[in-house]
Amino acid sequence: MEMPYRYKITESLLKRIREKLKDIAKKPEILNDLTFILPPDYDSMNAIHEMFTRSSLMGMEAVLKSCQNVKNNFADIPLLPEIPVSTLPFEEAVSFLRTQIPLTRKEYYDLDNKLRLRSFTVGRLNDVDAINQMKEIFQRNMEQGGSLGGFLKITDDEILNGIGFGKGNGAYWETVYRTNQTTIYNAGRAMAFEETPPIALEFIGIIDSRQTDICHALSNPPFIRPYGDPVWRDGNHFPPLHFGCRSTVRGIYDQSEIDDAGGPDKFYSKKDRDLKPQKGFGSHPLDRESFWRLTPAMIKRAKDYGIDGEIAAAAIKLGMPAYAHKIVKGGFETLYPIKGTPLAQLPSGGYVRRAKDAKPGIRNEWDIRGNLIQTDEIGLAKKAADEGHRVFFMPKTFISKSPDVIIDGHTAEIKHVFKVGKRTIERRIEESREQFATLVLLEVSPAYTHEEITRQVSNRLRNSEHLQTVLVSWGNKFLRYTK
Repeated sequence: MEMPYRYKITESLLKRIREKLKDIAKKPEILNDLTFILPPDYDSMNAIHEMFTRSSLMGMEAVLKSCQNVKNNFADIPLLPEIPVSTLPFEEAVSFLRTQIPLTRKEYYDLDNKLRLRSFTVGRLNDVDAINQMKEIFQRNMEQGGSLGGFLKITDDEILNGIGFGKGNGAYWETVYRTNQTTIYNAGRAMAFEETPPIALEFIGIIDSRQTDICHALSNPPFIRPYGDPVWRDGNHFPPLHFGCRSTVRGIYDQSEIDDAGGPDKFYSKKDRDLKPQKGFGSHPLDRESFWRLTPAMIKRAKDYGIDGEIAAAAIKLGMPAYAHKIVKGGFETLYPIKGTPLAQLPSGGYVRRAKDAKPGIRNEWDIRGNLIQTDEIGLAKKAADEGHRVFFMPKTFISKSPDVIIDGHTAEIKHVFKVGKRTIERRIEESREQFATLVLLEVSPAYTHEEITRQVSNRLRNSEHLQTVLVSWGNKFLRYTK
């Protein structure tokens, strides 16, 4: 299943790395620039999303087949119909499963968003890992007396081998992508088990020369325990158990299988196996949502690479602003209230915080034609904080049209309106639509009347799909409008 996607992803990497190599050849000192990374390629991200979504649906289908006594030999399951998963509607997913999907429509689209976030994260971390690998190869080449011209002639195979995607050296693919596929496949199985509980679960490992001691301990003899046994939810036995793990679990639905083996006392494993999965593996995928959440190590890498803002912006666009805040919450400074302010003077729970590389505006400036070229976002945020609102300025991001700020857990935009017009406020609010904002913090000219502000804001709220709240700073007053 993975080969078409592997081709798309590697082709995307090759193309972008080639462009970056030209930049390095012209200006070698940029090798020391930590912000010198590959630009995102959304076609590649969609390919990763398709691959992960298919893995999830395949896991569900395998369970649904087994609970209906359809023979399943754990071979590769046929691909989805020829329709891009990036546009796969709920009805098509149901059709693919050939039975009722063990998810409601809402649950399906929630899952889809989580898999999109996982795909974006894996893709962007992969992009930075790849260019860093090429930097190391470039530096070694120069240290060994190589030339810039010679390095530019590096072959595609040499590039792919260098970043762990080569045909004979797919270490990175094996470690990252196959592990993610296994995790998501088993998460799909776990979701289907929740909907159609089996009598028991059996750990299924592939017993060959590649099998690790970790998985062999549960495969020979097979580890079988009742479905409700705490070992599956609270223990460390649920696959994957390590990077590159190929194991899964089988649901047992036929009581005769247990009876034919001599009953429960002989059928079930007597005790837990003594094994230690690799760090971060073995937990039930639904309890900790490990199939889509970033691990602490992933968040640290994203921060080190300076792409945590991109990942947070992607989470916001997918309707997860609270999780976006969690991704970037480390490494911020509090701008307001100022440290040391007496408690009696603090606003009621309000604050203004800034991610370490966020650059909000600090003053209003106009050009000679009267056009606003810079806005005082900090000043307006402080006014909101005085009213008890929590304002967090996001890190920088390469994603265009992404939100700049989180306010009270909302995806938010800060806007200023100093020209008075019959639709000027409406147009400024409308601009926030492309950022998927659910809240707009707006400063308007004192020349507006309260009635005119209310009319324009209410019109926009009524006709906006995503927008829920508009906060308006108007002279010395602060107005709040909700849908």
